[in-house]
Amino acid sequence: MLFSEPVQRGDEALKFLLTEAELSYPYCKATLRKGDFGRNRPVSHYPQKDGGPPGLTYPENASVSHGEDGGHAESAGLISPLSRDAKSTILFGCLFKEHTTETIDVETARKTFRTLTKVLKPGLDAFFQIERHKAQMRIQDALLSSIASPSVLMTKDKVLLAHAASGLEKLLATGSVRFKAPRFEFRNKQLEAGLQHVVDTFAENTHTALQHGHTEAPADRSGDQSVWFEDPKGQLKRITIKAVPATGTNGKSGRAPWLILKIFETSELPEALETVLQERFELSYSEAHLARHLTMSGSMNDTVQELGITKNTAKTHLRRIFDKTGVNTQLQLAKLVHGLSGLF
Repeated sequence: MLFSEPVQRGDEALKFLLTEAELSYPYCKATLRKGDFGRNRPVSHYPQKDGGPPGLTYPENASVSHGEDGGHAESAGLISPLSRDAKSTILFGCLFKEHTTETIDVETARKTFRTLTKVLKPGLDAFFQIERHKAQMRIQDALLSSIASPSVLMTKDKVLLAHAASGLEKLLATGSVRFKAPRFEFRNKQLEAGLQHVVDTFAENTHTALQHGHTEAPADRSGDQSVWFEDPKGQLKRITIKAVPATGTNGKSGRAPWLILKIFETSELPEALETVLQERFELSYSEAHLARHLTMSGSMNDTVQELGITKNTAKTHLRRIFDKTGVNTQLQLAKLVHGLSGLF
């Protein structure tokens, strides 16, 4: 490790390099370990010693490590951050092992170091550009199966990656989430619990698959979830949650999965559905008619007005519908009717 003593200064120097140091600037490791992080001092600022070359030297009172032969164990060296983003910093260091801080030719070392960084930088830039392209391709692949429906692709930590068919707009309209770029805040506890269940099940299936020597992503989709709820306008919504490997190809890496949320809304149901309800559950014509219209509108008041019946009549029909179908709420009835309509 470049910074061996004192440990606290070593940690501070590393933090400086990772977060603040100027990119491609040649910092002297001996200077850094002494707590001097000044950007204008690429080599040690301490005065030259015994007529030797300036820079990369210790002050008179500095403690110096010695090897078994009594010589200086510290090799001269330079280090620089070459690339930095929100997630990582790439450091490049060069040790001149044949020289100590007292014998190194500072200017030659700096020129050598700068030459190496100039050679490395284009390669790093190309690498990151390729990685960004691969990430976009993985995101597109993950959304291909959902592109026909409003859908959202996010990370396990609820960071938006992409959306299709106005998925973001549709998801926000449900009132179940807020979006503060780039992250979602879940307001619906049932939806958040469903998301966590999918993540946990995916992790368990991946762990089991790897234990048995399988490298492919889990084929078991039992962790997929459907969450039903009403939006602020009282309209029925359904959101499905599915986990896919973040690599886009398999679960070998063990990385947390991406999550695809698909948004389904109530829509026009075919009249033929009323016949299905009558034949399967022995509903009367009026009961099947009410069940279909109530599922589409999501509102008893709207249904009563549309059908031209009284509220008492509607309540009587609904009670008989519940008895015959075995459901207990309008939400359960809506799930049943949508299931029969083949919208899943």
